[in-house]
Amino acid sequence: MSSYKKNALPKGITYRENDGRYMGRFMYHGESFTTYGKTIKETQKKMETLRYEVEHGIYFKNGNATFGSWFEIWLRDYKEPSVKMGTITVYRQNYNAYIKKTFEKRQLRDIRTDQIQRFYNEMAKDYSHNTLEICRAILNGAFMQAVRNEVIQRNPVSNAVLPRNGKKKEVRVMTIEEQTLFLEYAHNTEYFPLYELALSTGMRSGEIRGLQWSDVNFNDKAIHVSSTLTYQNGAYYMGTPKTTSSDRIIPMLNNVIRLLKQRKKEQAKERLMMGSYWNPLEGFENLVFTNSAGRPINRDRFKIAIDDIVKEICKDGIDFKRITPHTFRHTFATRCIENNVTPKVLQTILGHNDLATTMDTYVHVLKDTKETEMQKLACLFS
Repeated sequence: MSSYKKNALPKGITYRENDGRYMGRFMYHGESFTTYGKTIKETQKKMETLRYEVEHGIYFKNGNATFGSWFEIWLRDYKEPSVKMGTITVYRQNYNAYIKKTFEKRQLRDIRTDQIQRFYNEMAKDYSHNTLEICRAILNGAFMQAVRNEVIQRNPVSNAVLPRNGKKKEVRVMTIEEQTLFLEYAHNTEYFPLYELALSTGMRSGEIRGLQWSDVNFNDKAIHVSSTLTYQNGAYYMGTPKTTSSDRIIPMLNNVIRLLKQRKKEQAKERLMMGSYWNPLEGFENLVFTNSAGRPINRDRFKIAIDDIVKEICKDGIDFKRITPHTFRHTFATRCIENNVTPKVLQTILGHNDLATTMDTYVHVLKDTKETEMQKLACLFS
């Protein structure tokens, strides 16, 4: 035994004669919690750690945590402090849509690699490889942290293999005729300027709805994409762009300059007309596009408005497949390729991290363009 006398041991610690170890014990809400150590210092440290885990709801006795309960802890305590709010939203959406029904109620200690593998294989039949990658990131991150916290002994995800044959997600692109038709039907609607801006710059929905006047430089004829609007837990946040390459400069076409100058005039009139009812959120006073009260445009409301326009087109007997805000981005990129904008330049405009992302996403358009360009050589052999 150390220099401590039995009756001088720290509170909560006793010495076990039978095995020579120290036992640390404390009560919390009427329940007893115990830990052991070879030395007093080790036992004290284990007690501090155990008490913290118990008080913060992250202690699980004998690995009896369900994946669902551990996912909430992992997301709240380990991811929210370290990643963007947009990433948290993506993780929660994908967990609820794909992972929850399979693993929520299973105990962490009982989930095996073969079960993870079957989950991957079933997902690959119906969903894109990108969706599978997100699900793997969630599962692997949660289980790795559980191992670090000694909730479980091993990570069952580490030996599971992600299938390469995930269903290829079809990219919806409007033809030139569809693009013209959509803008005609949308011309007198509330969000027409956002549609035209998206089709003229390739900006993402959150980037457009989060665009601030300080990002618009009329002298240089350029837009600085420096932030993106996100909504989480009932509040709006101005986050950084999706990737480091997403922070970028986009040259403004003449129609974009006219559009934004007109928007500036209209917004000044709206503020004057609304008076005290113009009530922007703190930190969002400088938005280019807002609702009638000067507040951020809701992402879902933006989507619904697009759906409404497509419905109007279809009502007139025109076959028009559903589009989303991201369709504008794909359509912009396609128009660029059709007009001989090089993939490398397009990569910088879209804010892709690498050229491979651009090439992989728009390979179908590049193939058609390549065949057209090759035909120009035919005259040399005629």
